[in-house]
Amino acid sequence: MSADPEKEAIRSIRAVAKLKATLEAENAALRAGKPEIVAALLAEKTQNIDALDEALRRFAGAGGDRQRLEAAIAEFGELINENQALLESSVEAQTQFIQLIVSNADEEAAKGYGASGHYASTATQGGGLTLSSDV
Repeated sequence: MSADPEKEAIRSIRAVAKLKATLEAENAALRAGKPEIVAALLAEKTQNIDALDEALRRFAGAGGDRQRLEAAIAEFGELINENQALLESSVEAQTQFIQLIVSNADEEAAKGYGASGHYASTATQGGGLTLSSDV
């Protein structure tokens, strides 16, 4: 007995709706600067992606008409694009924050007494880690 394409379409639309809800929550957390919420949603997001993948495979296996899912998928695509942009922005902000910490730590580590016994301070270059010798 083959699967009913209409039932599989409904199952796929429900899977899209669940993943959309998770992505909307993740996007709201990203906009609010709450990475702990984003991390907490990761398992749910992964589970919903797997469920959608399975639903779409069953829909295709049942010979479902792709046009039946077009509206749900179009809205979903817009949400994915927004999610990707927010994630990239969050990663960039975190990278800059880490660079500031490393840069400040480098500046602090560059001050002190050198091998010659004199006070030495090394200038940092571009916020990266540098090695120097006062010998």
